[in-house]
Amino acid sequence: MTRSSLFVLLAALSCGVACGDRPDVFDEPVRAVQAFGLVDRVAVIDDGAERVVLLTPRADRGLDRGSVSVGKGVIRAQASADGKRLFVLSTGDVTRKKGDDQKPSLTVIEDGVGKRYPLESPQSGLSIDPRGRWVALFTQPPSAGGPAQASFVGNPNEIVLVDLEEPNAERAVTARTIRSFGARPQRVTFTDPLLLPEGPRRLLVVETDQDLTLLDLDNVRSIPQRPEITVRLTSGTTAIANRPGGVVIDDGDPAKNDDARIGIRLENASSVVTLTLAPNPGGTTEDPAQIPNDFRAVLNITDVGGVPGDVVFVRTEVGVRLAAIVPATRKAVLVDPETSIVTEVDLPEPYAKISLITNIVGGAGGADTALLFGQGGSRGVAFWSLGRATGDLRYRSVEVVSLASGIGGVLDVPPPRPELKVLQGGGDAFYVLNLATRTAAPLTTLGAASLHVSRDGERLWAFARGGPSLAQVSLTNLHPTPLPLDRPIDAVFDVARADGGRSLVALDARGAVGATVLDALAPDTAASRSYYGLLLEDL
Repeated sequence: MTRSSLFVLLAALSCGVACGDRPDVFDEPVRAVQAFGLVDRVAVIDDGAERVVLLTPRADRGLDRGSVSVGKGVIRAQASADGKRLFVLSTGDVTRKKGDDQKPSLTVIEDGVGKRYPLESPQSGLSIDPRGRWVALFTQPPSAGGPAQASFVGNPNEIVLVDLEEPNAERAVTARTIRSFGARPQRVTFTDPLLLPEGPRRLLVVETDQDLTLLDLDNVRSIPQRPEITVRLTSGTTAIANRPGGVVIDDGDPAKNDDARIGIRLENASSVVTLTLAPNPGGTTEDPAQIPNDFRAVLNITDVGGVPGDVVFVRTEVGVRLAAIVPATRKAVLVDPETSIVTEVDLPEPYAKISLITNIVGGAGGADTALLFGQGGSRGVAFWSLGRATGDLRYRSVEVVSLASGIGGVLDVPPPRPELKVLQGGGDAFYVLNLATRTAAPLTTLGAASLHVSRDGERLWAFARGGPSLAQVSLTNLHPTPLPLDRPIDAVFDVARADGGRSLVALDARGAVGATVLDALAPDTAASRSYYGLLLEDL
């Protein structure tokens, strides 16, 4: 459906629109809608009009509308975890015939203003630095479920780093091709500052489909250049490649500069890998134009008896260990990163995920406490106290909270209620887990529910995607308030208002996009306001 067919209902109201030449954008279709909830507004990608429409709620349930231009051919968009920025990757004009035809670009939108970074070639994947300094761009592999490669020839091992603190948009972009043994990047992770042999440093960790690469972010633009460090996870004596399935990072003892480590989960092998970032005295480089790094990666592979579902570094009563959860054996395995000695802990269910919750509930003797959960055959969740994870007490270190179903996902609740987590169950129920009291309150639904937690940590919204059913759940007392709307809901966003209040924006993605706005703190469908044709405005 083109905008013309949507616009015809309004055309007769304005001769200025009905007469004369109309913009080409009206012949562009309204494509599949992508929407993102930012801190104080909702962003809707309008690819056909090369813009992002920003919806800002007011206290009277009004909705201010504005837009920011982005590049042609949006291929990927993603919001930062804090909701302050939206990143939009565009291909530009695939065939450039004129000087003013668009090149590929990255547009960063913050506080309603966009800044565009020109790129030499289109990229389809991005990873956002949690600390807000960098964004890494790369060619997303088809196996990751992302958009396809946007150009005929691409270099999948090229990582494009954009420094968001550099005022000049062109100088902010740095491209590096990492060393490859036939692999291509799958995921990119930014570390926090690590105390390395020559001082604090931040690294970029690149997982390919068979190895792992480290880039020194603090020296990524240094001249002479420092080489990347590529660690092969496959022996080279077999065609079977060990695929990394995620990394965890630990800085070690704050007083030591030689024990920062990276833990790697393998997707297709019964092992975990530990990299210790050790001093590199007398280091050399293959390229004489480069200077060696002041650290090296020392590899250690440990068999844990089955394919690990998840890994994390933990503090136990006997020191730092790499904990691996092995669903097939119903065990947790603690690996000593220095000796590779393992300690096994039996688990009552085939849990597949582990999350540290020590900062919320504390831990016995200064050790960590972890939450165990998983999909499929596991029921409920478990609390694992690492202060009792070794010795005679290790089999009594796991406390189970039994639930009727497995857990499909876990949603964090922001302060002031970080002790709560929302557990997405199967079918017609979800749960609110209290980490402090170790209780799980069930909330039942009449069908599958999509969930949204407000950024102020006070409310949970549940809705039936594609239907009108909507409900608010107070996270203070778990009181549900039904708020059925008169139109289908594709997404909901609880956003802050300039007057200090909050609004709930429920989007209807049909046609040119509509929205229903309620006061999130005192929702009343009788006082709601509805909007239609939001993508037809300001064209």
